Amino acid sequence: MNERTIPSLASVALIVTCAIICGCIAPDEQKRPVNTTVPLERGWDQAAVAVLELYTLNSVSEETDNRFNGSVVSPEPSILPDSNGNPLYYQFYVQKDGEIFYAVRVSADKLLGKTVIRIGDFGYTGTNLSTNMAVNENDSSAAESGFFYGTPVPPYGDEYAQLMLDSWEAEATYAQSVMRDAENAGIDLSKPLSDEERESIGEILWKNIRQREQRITEIEEKYQVDIL
Repeated sequence: MNERTIPSLASVALIVTCAIICGCIAPDEQKRPVNTTVPLERGWDQAAVAVLELYTLNSVSEETDNRFNGSVVSPEPSILPDSNGNPLYYQFYVQKDGEIFYAVRVSADKLLGKTVIRIGDFGYTGTNLSTNMAVNENDSSAAESGFFYGTPVPPYGDEYAQLMLDSWEAEATYAQSVMRDAENAGIDLSKPLSDEERESIGEILWKNIRQREQRITEIEEKYQVDIL
């Protein structure tokens, strides 16, 4: 009796497994893929705040001040895909008097674990000065020509993936908080700043930087890692 029952149960289990794989049934415990693509508007927040940090936080050289004073970040980026065609980075452009002179590359996938990847002139002024925040994958010429294909984000285990998501969220929350505080102060960051607005933005940045560092410290303690 038992010898006939066991093969029967095994057959049922095989049928159920095949049904799940082919999508015929979807039990509650079956995992669904999580969309980790960064919305464009959040990418712009992060790029705009990164540029503000360059020239409003501390005393800057006259050259830097002249370069960035009156500049804005365009809301229309280049979307740089990975080799599978999925958005990997957004490259936003810093303009002054209608001319591009700087760029900010931010994550288009939260699983990269960071918001700002690279910031610099990317060769627009011929010097290619840049700060590489994570990976230096190809250059501006590839992005401009439309032939950029980065390495896809690898599959992570659940805990490491959550670490990446939490780390990205800490930085993204910082940028959103800066944008919110600027809006509450009546400052439109899509337009060039006045001297008075620059001073106010500096204060807003410092306040939110301290909060960001606290969030990062909490993540480091939770996962026992060193993020900074």
